[in-house]
Amino acid sequence: MTQIIAIAMQKGGVGKTTTTINLAAALAETGKRVLAVDLDPQGNLTQHCGFDPDHVSPTIYNTFQAEIDGYENNIRNAIYETAERFHLLPAQPELSMTELALINTLSRERVLLTILEPIIGDYDYILIDCNPSLGLLVVNALTAATHVIIPIQAEYLAARGALMILSSIETVRRKKLNPDLDIAGILLTMADTRTILAQDVHDAIKEQYGSDIRIFDTIVKRSIRFAESAAAGNSILAYDGKSQGAEAYRQVAKELLHNP
Repeated sequence: MTQIIAIAMQKGGVGKTTTTINLAAALAETGKRVLAVDLDPQGNLTQHCGFDPDHVSPTIYNTFQAEIDGYENNIRNAIYETAERFHLLPAQPELSMTELALINTLSRERVLLTILEPIIGDYDYILIDCNPSLGLLVVNALTAATHVIIPIQAEYLAARGALMILSSIETVRRKKLNPDLDIAGILLTMADTRTILAQDVHDAIKEQYGSDIRIFDTIVKRSIRFAESAAAGNSILAYDGKSQGAEAYRQVAKELLHNP
């Protein structure tokens, strides 16, 4: 069964895009069929995968517009191969207009699921890089997803911010938009493990959420290699496959594979 995993957190700069591309690369490295979906108008995932958001077309924006306007969309035309054995459904800046267009759309929370339905069986994993908000695009991602990964930066304010995305997940369940939505886990990112703060945050997250929500054993440490790989248009596995960051995301992939 295909796992559709939304990488979601309303706070920016916590490692959603970094997690999406590197987890996609790590899962593809094991032979899994993977699609990465850029659901952020900023197009960071698209750019990170080596594509120009201003010039790639068609994108997920075109599929949304076709669905909203009542036309047939061919999602396969908007899916691109990357050099790293996973596929990409890219975004472009115009996707920002989709949020407003969805307001008056019938079954507005289910448009993304409708778009993805024809190709779900083509993949083992579909990873959705959500934009940093709790708007209709994120609600669409949570409605389409089977699981959610919540990246949390190793700082206290980011940890407290998890309450908002957890509340949104509970709302999606309670309103029967996706009653079976499962939290795959909280992933601690951008951690400086040399500091006491990082360990304190990790302990606090385990104490607050650990009894109900899985906390990934893997902690993704802060590294300049992530920024360098983004500038190069590669995952860290392709950029520096022996780095701590590459190994961390391989371990996250293993945790998912062995305990979905």
